[in-house]
Amino acid sequence: MPNRSRSLTGAALAALALLALPRSAPAEPSPLDEIVVTATRRPAALRDVPASVSTLDRTTFERQQTRFIGEELRGLPGVVLRSNDQGTYTDLVIRGVPNRVHNDTLVVMMDGVPFVTGDDEGDLEQLPFAAIGRVDLVRGPMSALYGRGAIAGTLNYITREVGTEDRAETEAGFGSHGWRQVGALVQTPTLDRGALLLTGEVQRGDGWRDRTGRRQDSLFAKHRLDLAEWGRLSLTATWVDQAQRLAGELPVTADGALVPLPGGRKGNWNEDDAGFYKRMLTGTAILEAEAAPGLSLTTRLHARRSLTSALQGFFKRFEPGDDAVTFTGFRVDNRTRTAFAEQSFDWQRGPLRLLGGASAEQVDSRPVETWSGSFDFADLFYAQRRLILTGRPVDPEAWRSDTLLNADARSSTYGAYLQGEWTLGPVTLAGGGRFDRFSRRVHYGPGGSGYGPDPVETVRDADQRVSPKASVTWAVGTDLSVYAAYGAGFSPGFGPVWSFRSRDTGLAPELADNVEAGIKGALLDGRLVATMTAYRLKRRDLLQLLPVDGTARTINTGRQRSRGLEVEVLADLSDAVEGLSLDLTYGLTDAVWTENRYLEPDTGRPFDFSGKDVAGVPRHAGRVALTQAIESLGLEARAWVDLSGDYAYDSANSVRSGGYALWNAALTWTPLPALELTLTVRNLFDREVNLVVADNDGPYAAFPQPPREVFLSGKVRF
Repeated sequence: MPNRSRSLTGAALAALALLALPRSAPAEPSPLDEIVVTATRRPAALRDVPASVSTLDRTTFERQQTRFIGEELRGLPGVVLRSNDQGTYTDLVIRGVPNRVHNDTLVVMMDGVPFVTGDDEGDLEQLPFAAIGRVDLVRGPMSALYGRGAIAGTLNYITREVGTEDRAETEAGFGSHGWRQVGALVQTPTLDRGALLLTGEVQRGDGWRDRTGRRQDSLFAKHRLDLAEWGRLSLTATWVDQAQRLAGELPVTADGALVPLPGGRKGNWNEDDAGFYKRMLTGTAILEAEAAPGLSLTTRLHARRSLTSALQGFFKRFEPGDDAVTFTGFRVDNRTRTAFAEQSFDWQRGPLRLLGGASAEQVDSRPVETWSGSFDFADLFYAQRRLILTGRPVDPEAWRSDTLLNADARSSTYGAYLQGEWTLGPVTLAGGGRFDRFSRRVHYGPGGSGYGPDPVETVRDADQRVSPKASVTWAVGTDLSVYAAYGAGFSPGFGPVWSFRSRDTGLAPELADNVEAGIKGALLDGRLVATMTAYRLKRRDLLQLLPVDGTARTINTGRQRSRGLEVEVLADLSDAVEGLSLDLTYGLTDAVWTENRYLEPDTGRPFDFSGKDVAGVPRHAGRVALTQAIESLGLEARAWVDLSGDYAYDSANSVRSGGYALWNAALTWTPLPALELTLTVRNLFDREVNLVVADNDGPYAAFPQPPREVFLSGKVRF
């Protein structure tokens, strides 16, 4: 690990040495001039934003052959990306803050509208990635602006911009493991001061593991209408239809190594039809208006409907000598309807600026969970087995299916926020907060279980929270700024719908507090641009199961601490080699459980992992990328390596491994202004990487990550 850290530092020093060579003309405008909105809810240059922010555009996605949403975040400081097969069920861990349930510690948005499921999860796969033009990632708690879930960070997917000129594009690509993709884009003026953008995309793939084929179709429409001189109306609609087959986990030894099985890493030991099947339709209207001099208003209205089905066996620990692989048969079908409305304002007079707003959101979900297999509650619980030698199911005629959840849930959230900024020369002071009122009602309908029928009942809970924030920014000069900030975040802690039945209504939200300081600057005529942030984040009142008065109860007791450093560097090395540039990112993440004592829910066994590192979070990680442009030939070559240090597989920290260096390369050729071709190789040296899964007894399974993959894509503009 120290060697990798020194290599990153050495790369940065080498870049600085090259930049010290004699220089010619000044570089292009600094990336710090880029305008972002997500971090402050108002347009601001990146250098003036008191937060650790990363921005990514669509050109970067496409040239790196980013096929699945979430992959574009790989290599960003402070971010750990974990995915199953073919980019499904993607988990994000930011600043070492782990999920309690799927992506419940961050806010995922599209055009400022939260995408939250009925289980308070952030389901990335429901977003239409083909419609995205840019991504803003803000690290750290942001509940003072965005409410629930904003504990570790905020992720805002911004749809493509609509221009006023006629435009048409077609694109196609193919690659390893039967991957193929075609898409088209049309942009045309419509009404006076109006323009329409239409895109469509079709993806198909066979998958690199057995029975992991993929099908995704998407449509996106966005109409922009400029309303004279006083405003703009944007209307957006998206449709996504996706089917992704899953291969599931493979068993591992006690040290995390794969157990040799027929089929190797490509083998599939899951349910026959395991996969995620999703359909989603969304509609969004955004009205931006100048109500008076210095006063602007923004109205957001959003509705979406999703139909999802997930079939995925839960893997059971494989013991040496077993003649079959065992997993639990599981299926969930869910219909979700979401409505969101928000009114905000931005008012400025002299050195004073006020931002505020109010929002309302309602999520209705109808989950039905079915469990299938050989029923044995005392031991395996709806077990399905596959023989090691043949892969055939064992006694499928003895399997039974039971509905263990048949629920109708409604989650409602109402919030209001206010933030003030006061600029005194080069110094800007900001402070504010948000009030959120959130509630959930779940009606559990009839549906027998394998261990007796559950009662038909309705369960309710409600709570509220005030989240503050404060910051100070000092513009030291035109090319340098420093800031310090405090922010708070919270999670309702309601959890999945199935777990809500026995909820103690006295439980409080899980909380987070974060302090950070950063510096952003450009040197050497803008040839070196760097941002660096140091932070300390504390979580408290976590929900844990403990014995209370002779019975096991979930209470607010757990604590976690994260601290670290986030660095991003962009260096123009054209004085040394014409057209050469360097991108470097580095994240130091020290994430520790300061209080983590609990009872295992199924067995009642006590565990104490206080003082242990958070599992799955490498202390050192980053990316080094070199880009060489040869404008006379229309070529751009890019090579990048993603680096990850070792990390603890399990909460007991009994096994540490998993470090890797994954090399990648891409070559883009633009022989004509209307034609662009890109050849991309992912995992260039075919490094074997496994995403190890562990429980309280150590590692027990792993999701193999893709081998070397090659893709060729082309785009034609008309």
